[in-house]
Amino acid sequence: MADNPTPEHQSTAESGLVEEPPQGPAGWPAGRWGNLLQWLIEYRAFVLLGLALTYAVLFVPFFATERNITQMTTQFSIDGIISIGLTVLMIAWGIDLGVGATLALAGVVFALSQDLGVPVAALLGILAGAGVGLVNGFVVTKMRVNFFIATLSTMVAVKGLTFIISDETTIYGHAEGFGWMGSAKLGIFEFPALAFFAIGIITHWIMTQTSLGTYWYAIGGNSDASHRAGLNVNLIFALSFVVAGLCSGIAGVLLASRAVSANPGVGRDTALFAISATVIGGTSLFGGVGNVLGAVAGVMFLGVVRNSLNLLGVSAYWQWVIQGVILVSVVVSDVYMNRRRRTA
Repeated sequence: MADNPTPEHQSTAESGLVEEPPQGPAGWPAGRWGNLLQWLIEYRAFVLLGLALTYAVLFVPFFATERNITQMTTQFSIDGIISIGLTVLMIAWGIDLGVGATLALAGVVFALSQDLGVPVAALLGILAGAGVGLVNGFVVTKMRVNFFIATLSTMVAVKGLTFIISDETTIYGHAEGFGWMGSAKLGIFEFPALAFFAIGIITHWIMTQTSLGTYWYAIGGNSDASHRAGLNVNLIFALSFVVAGLCSGIAGVLLASRAVSANPGVGRDTALFAISATVIGGTSLFGGVGNVLGAVAGVMFLGVVRNSLNLLGVSAYWQWVIQGVILVSVVVSDVYMNRRRRTA
């Protein structure tokens, strides 16, 4: 007589149990549907951008005109530069809620120092943004303040400082060449759009081809393990805040140049747009995961959506609702993905 089969060799029919479907990596259902779902979430920014562009070209009046494309790309590029800096910071598991205030400060510093020459003034404005990032990095790493509280506090301080040094008034550009960076054009793209794409490519290269980029991913994924491996976690983390501030400074200078003026009250919605685009692009709120090119696609997607809604005459309040719904949906998917990674 043959030996009785052991429980692990009994068929599912004999045991009365239904066989579980095979699982793929990170708990995804195996097979093409599971792979498709994983691919759609991982590359959601590019999928959404493609869908938004298709709809806009086919159904939104005047969307595909040269004038509209030029204006749209310039508008989303300024906030997009900030999104690139936030991508680096969020990969390192940080965030800066005060990027809008930093943008306003950089523009005001640029306008106030224009008599020194536009190149020097632009450099001072960019350095002002980097300086805010340096302060944030110091407060978070050396004073051990949570980055949400730290950047919220510096945001309030920077806003106040910006209104003080500007005397609560808009400062107009009168120096020769003040508006060049905001209006120079190559083909259908103005300088801010060209700067956005160039910064995106450079940052993508840094994040994928250099040791510094690897370090940012490492400390965002596991800072304790990175510290045990000999990395100076505090210095690398602080540097990511400087990058975010630097990008905010560049955006502030470009915005002031384009408007030929610096308004101390600008930047109220900047953080919402920049963080939304970064998360849509695949950067995790939990650190260690992100893609600069995805963030670029996320910026373009939100820019297309915002421009299309404007052309269709949708109220600004409803635009906020739509953008908020998009952000919540993406954050929920990010939380789900993070749980999958941690249980894999």
